[in-house]
Amino acid sequence: MVGSRPPRCVNRCLSCRPCMATLVIHSPAVGGGGAEDDGASSHERSDGYYLLAWKCKCGNKLFQP
Repeated sequence: MVGSRPPRCVNRCLSCRPCMATLVIHSPAVGGGGAEDDGASSHERSDGYYLLAWKCKCGNKLFQP
């Protein structure tokens, strides 16, 4: 499955070392101002949904794998 395991981060962090795979968790946006479904409460729309993504990390910088 795509994205189910850590990427190989060899040569992905430019000249920064060490370049290591890390799992980044993005929490849902709060009050994003987008279109909302009037039939669902805010709790029902965002309960338990967090976007997970693998990135290559060096120091405090993140790079695309």
